[in-house]
Parts: sequence; C-alpha cells; structure tokens
Amino acid sequence: MASQVFRRAAAADVPGLAALYALCAQTLGPLVYSPAQVAAWVSFGADTPAFRDYILGAVTWVLGDAAPQGFCGIDAAGEVRSLYVQPAETRRGLGSALLAHALDASGLQGFQAWATPFSRPVFERAGFRLDRVVTEPYQGVVFDRFRMLRP
Repeated sequence: MASQVFRRAAAADVPGLAALYALCAQTLGPLVYSPAQVAAWVSFGADTPAFRDYILGAVTWVLGDAAPQGFCGIDAAGEVRSLYVQPAETRRGLGSALLAHALDASGLQGFQAWATPFSRPVFERAGFRLDRVVTEPYQGVVFDRFRMLRP
C-alpha cells in the first residue's frame, strides 16, 4: 500500500464525501441489500443537513490529499459514525488503516459502532466484538444492523 495521507474533514469536503458515500451504497449495496434497502441507504447522502452533521459533528478523517479514497469519523462519545472507502479500493487495507488512525487520534478509550455486512469484518479485525443484532426500519425499509463494541 502506498504512503497514506490522513487529514481532518472540513466543510468543503462534505459534497465529495457525500458523493463517495452514495457511490459506496450504489456499488456495494446490491451485493447484500434489496433495491429498496439500497435506495434508502443512498438517500442519506442526499440529505445535506443531516449528512453535513454526520461528517462535521464528529472528528472525521479523510484518506487522500485530493480526491478522497475514504473517510472515518468518531464522535466525542467514542461512536464510530462513519467508515467508507472507494468501492474500487476495497479489500486493500484502507478501511482498516482509516479506522486505526481515527481510533488512535481520538485519544479515547472504549468505542462503539453500528456496522453493516461490509464493515463488520473491519471492526472485528480492529478488536470490536458483536454486542447485538438489531432489525429495524430506516426510511421505511427494514435493515439488520450490527452493534459492535470495543472496550
């Protein structure tokens, strides 16, 4: 893996990160989700105020100095709010590197996250353990979510 540049996300990054988020949902979503679930997942990136808070309401790290290769955000309570990597770059260790950087940089002890089928293995490799599976609706569509904890 080439040298990695991590930087804090700024307001100017939000549109590019929203586009990356939507690309992940559109590209990876159909591998494990129904069309209705994919549409619900994609829709969050289009909700500008909520997505802006998703990025800027946490300490979000961007991988890449120009076009983002990925991003990971952790809030002040230790909740990992985001972890996304360019779909063409998956399975190359970028998600693990982003998560490790964000966890280390947070200065916190004890973390939690809601994982998807895609991110769950990354969290498990980082020492998170499954706490519970929750089946609940998002935008009127039912999803299984994995609550992960790392003491």
